[in-house]
Amino acid sequence: MNPDLEPTVTQQPATTPNSPKPPASSRRPRLRTWFWPGFVAGFLLLSAVSCGGLVVATGLNRIGLTEIQGAAGWTPPAVTPTPTPDAVAALPAPVAEGAFIPGDNVRNTTNSRVNIRQTPGHQNKPPDDILAQVEPGAALQIVAGPAPADNLTWWLIRTQSGDGRTVEGWVAEATQSGVTILGR
Repeated sequence: MNPDLEPTVTQQPATTPNSPKPPASSRRPRLRTWFWPGFVAGFLLLSAVSCGGLVVATGLNRIGLTEIQGAAGWTPPAVTPTPTPDAVAALPAPVAEGAFIPGDNVRNTTNSRVNIRQTPGHQNKPPDDILAQVEPGAALQIVAGPAPADNLTWWLIRTQSGDGRTVEGWVAEATQSGVTILGR
């Protein structure tokens, strides 16, 4: 054994059961009795400081993403609409399974005006896509169709506008909620 690592032992007089105990200064302290309570107390103190005590003490309870990034926040990228072909240049072939056939006379069965559009569909369209409006009960003639767009069935129609001119454009057969627009 290494003599530097060996504990030093001091000779003490032999004691008998009735002899007085040596003074406390000559006894070896028992360090093991304080190890586990000290370890637990140190662990709890370190946990409180590192996991939450510091946050509570500084008042930084809630930090939002906008405070981290500044007040700008996130904005989605711009959406570029896809150009659609001209209604007259690309007429869809008539489909026999539609509610109408070209040449049928129909009416606007709603109690409100309905938009006549340059191309089938109504979502993400510029305002100039609307050619005119059909009054409630107005007569229309089916020219071509049907054409699916925006989960609706569209028909190319021809009608007379209020000022007497002939308008040709697309009208949906029904609304998204199922209200019939074109009927006999």
